[in-house]
Amino acid sequence: MSPYDAHRPLFDDTRVRPGLLRRRSPLRWGAYPPGVIPLTAAEPDFPGPSVVTEAVLSAVVDGYFPYASPMECGELQEAFSDVAEIRYGIGNHPGRVVPAPGTAAALWGVVRLLCGKGDECILLDPVDLLFGQAVDAAGARRVHCPMDKGTGRLDPDRLASLITSRTALICMCNPHNPLGTVFTEATLRAVAEAAGRHRVPILSDEVWSEIVYPPATHISMASLDTGSSHRVYTVTGLSKTFALPGLRMGFVIAPTLRDADALRLTFQRLGATYSMPPFTQAGALAALRHGWPWRDAFLRHLREVRDYCVDRLNAIPGISCSRPDGTYVLFPDVSRLGMSSRAMGEFLLSRARVAVVPGTPEWFGPAAEGNIRISYATSRAVMEEALHRVAGAVEELVTGGPGALQTTGTAR
Repeated sequence: MSPYDAHRPLFDDTRVRPGLLRRRSPLRWGAYPPGVIPLTAAEPDFPGPSVVTEAVLSAVVDGYFPYASPMECGELQEAFSDVAEIRYGIGNHPGRVVPAPGTAAALWGVVRLLCGKGDECILLDPVDLLFGQAVDAAGARRVHCPMDKGTGRLDPDRLASLITSRTALICMCNPHNPLGTVFTEATLRAVAEAAGRHRVPILSDEVWSEIVYPPATHISMASLDTGSSHRVYTVTGLSKTFALPGLRMGFVIAPTLRDADALRLTFQRLGATYSMPPFTQAGALAALRHGWPWRDAFLRHLREVRDYCVDRLNAIPGISCSRPDGTYVLFPDVSRLGMSSRAMGEFLLSRARVAVVPGTPEWFGPAAEGNIRISYATSRAVMEEALHRVAGAVEELVTGGPGALQTTGTAR
């Protein structure tokens, strides 16, 4: 029996320690004063696999912290290539694996390699802010392809209609942040075929690929036998799968060995080549080789919390929330409450003492208005208390209580 089969002790309520998290999590708990429950950054509140901690400690116990070498990642490349073949159906090609100091850096590197001033990049809308930031930094122009926020569906024909002679890259996010969509094979094939007809490469961000709830199944775009399969850059990492965002370990599977070499040169020019020290690599190896039972237990916990949160949010008047097939974020629609997304975020922080991410253009693109994003990678108890507060504040707002009148007067 796996030591992780009894998954309750790993993810029960006592595992979330707000006092410690306020000191160690500056983007989530540490960003707010005591008394506020943060449901903001997509960062788990639980410790990651113990095998990773043990590997990191073993790598630093001698007290040496040498420079990292970009030429000594062979073992890590082989380990990740094995995982990519077994779990994602992408052929075993260690030479095409390019490690990067985090998924964000991996995404930026691909965009910088493929895009320049005057180019156009097609982005899903809504989508995580990192895509737009990377496109802007490369001097290219964002072209938004709206998704159906209610169903989470993407219309491949609509995306294809946006391709022009200036299109340098199509950016996909699968599973999708913030909608939680896990794209079907038919949708992925249609996008890949459209890209292939125009010889446009695809960046497929699959960092959430291991956070998918049955019966949904994740399919890596690069695993499809399509005309453009040799032009897909797969970006992924360890942060979401193993609760290791601070380990800063991401990967790109480049289409060819030549593309991988070009990407490594891009990382050198961005100053990112020497940012994966030996202890980080040791932790990544431990996760890839021995962390999967932990991930399985984590997914079971997340599914239970997801189901509770969706049902609880849909019971609150004026809020509707779809049930995501992947990720551990929710994107409830709050438009019926008569507030902008930004004002709603301010209202919940002020009245409920709950922090969320508002669906504003700078976070998720133009189509995000009317929604807020909630991360639920925490304990059931934290989510119960947070949504109890949200329900109380919204009821006060709907019934026109004195607190609501005061808050809406300042937030609008």
